[in-house]
Formats: sequence, C-alpha cells, structure tokens
Amino acid sequence: MGGHKNHHQAMDDIITVEKHEHKLIGEIIGESFADDPVNKWVFNNTHALIRYNILAAKKLYLKKGFAHRTNAGIGGTLWLPPRTKKYIALWNSLDIAYEMIKGDGFRALRRGMLVDDAMAAAKPSIPHYYLYAIGVRPGHQGKGIGSRLLKEGLAVVDDAHMPAYLESSKEANVPLYERYGFEVTDVLKPGNGCPPLSLMWRHAR
Repeated sequence: MGGHKNHHQAMDDIITVEKHEHKLIGEIIGESFADDPVNKWVFNNTHALIRYNILAAKKLYLKKGFAHRTNAGIGGTLWLPPRTKKYIALWNSLDIAYEMIKGDGFRALRRGMLVDDAMAAAKPSIPHYYLYAIGVRPGHQGKGIGSRLLKEGLAVVDDAHMPAYLESSKEANVPLYERYGFEVTDVLKPGNGCPPLSLMWRHAR
C-alpha cells in the first residue's frame, strides 16, 4: 500500500527537463496551448504549434535556459535567465519558419512575427527571468499542477534575487500568476484581430 502511494508521488514529482528532451517538453507546451487565444490566432493548427515549441525548446530554451516538468510528462515550463535574447534567434530559424508556413501558410508566419515584434518591443529593459510558457496537458488542468510547476521555477528566480516577467495570453491564467506575486503592468494588442496579452512583472524577492 505504502509503495503504491510512493509510486504515485514519484509520477507527480517536478523534475528538471534534460537538454535532449526537447520533443517531450515541446509536445507538453504545444498541447497545453492548443486552445490558447493568441496561439490559435497565429497557428490555427495544433500540429504546427507543437512543432514550433519542439524547435524553440531545442534551439533556445533548453540550450540557454531551464525547464521543469512532471515526472509523468503531464505539465511543464520553459524559462530563460536574465540577459538572454528571447526572440530574434527563433525568427532567424528557417526550419521554424518552414514549419509555420507548412502548417498554416504564410499567414501564420506573418502573424507570428507581428506578435513576436510587439512582445520584443514591450519587454522590460531591467534584467529578469522570463517565463515563456507554463502548460498542463488537456484533461489534467485545474488540479494544481501549474501552481507546483510555477513554484519550482520561482524558487530559482528567488534564489537569484531577481525579478520575473511573462506575457499571459489567456486571461483565465492571470489570477494564478497574481497569487505568486506577478502584477499586470500593461495589456498588449499586437495587431488587428489578435487577442490581447497581459504583461506581468514580479519584483525581486
């Protein structure tokens, strides 16, 4: 009986994502954001969204940042440390552009670049940790997994006594971030028809 319980705890443990696990974390994030308003506006195609996140994880987030996931691969996060460029490298990647065009034509690439440019222009100049994404696969959401993942990442941020920043593309997630000390500083509207993004800042602890 006790062993069974421990097995469940192990399945649910939050662990660090290894560099070679870009496919797994990309799938977690892509599936989690399939119903996300901004991502739907850009991609309109879950397969392209997953491929994009796999490549982004491989080329940027796991190379220069850090990530956490549940042991069972149900949820995960992608972070970048201070003074790391987050946008330009992705859009200079032909394979990422190709995946977007293949998935949803040039429209996805145009819209993606529009959102990307707007986010880059709004990014605070003060050095900070950046939370690119926190996601829990459909069917497992609303069970506190996102909170546990967020706490794990913020422990790294607080150890460094640094601020943190994110863009929330889903209004329903804003209260979760607020519970952990983030505040909405602005609302970004990247382009005509694009759903808004809440820009959120958390002061250093």
